[in-house]
Amino acid sequence: MAPSIGSAAIVTALFKDAAGVDRAYHAALSRGYDRNDINLVLSEDTCRKHFSVDQVETDLAEKAAESTEKKHPAAAKIGGPVGGTAATIAPALAAIGSAALLPGLVLAGPVAIALAAGGAVAIAGGLVTALTNWGLPQGRVEEYESEIRQGGVLIGVKARNHADSAYLQNEWQSAGGVLVHA
Repeated sequence: MAPSIGSAAIVTALFKDAAGVDRAYHAALSRGYDRNDINLVLSEDTCRKHFSVDQVETDLAEKAAESTEKKHPAAAKIGGPVGGTAATIAPALAAIGSAALLPGLVLAGPVAIALAAGGAVAIAGGLVTALTNWGLPQGRVEEYESEIRQGGVLIGVKARNHADSAYLQNEWQSAGGVLVHA
């Protein structure tokens, strides 16, 4: 039986690269989920490396310059690649509900809000307690925790229905997700 909160399955996947996380995040958004519905768990080091606020500002400036160039071909070009990952994920990490509530980890989304609401007891229990209270089996959480501390990023969404669950699992596997479960 799939882990659930009420009747909704929780779809989770682990990603080992920022591009995969970006694709997974966009898959959830394209299915009608709001960024506040999407849970992210990653190490503080991974957050700084791949999703820094400085990088978001750089990416947004480059996108603005690219847009200007399309409208005005004579406009000067800003060098460097235009990336979407940091511009997509970092705002979610910076939004309300994102916090470094557990030593060395950053959480965003409903699980972060629930952990913060649970107070010191939940925080003292660590990631395993936080995610098992959210509905994930302890064995799976322990496997995720090890990978997160090695640079992986966990994404999770409480699916509204079976069709969404199947869609997200398929999309996340296609995006390079491992340990994809519902």
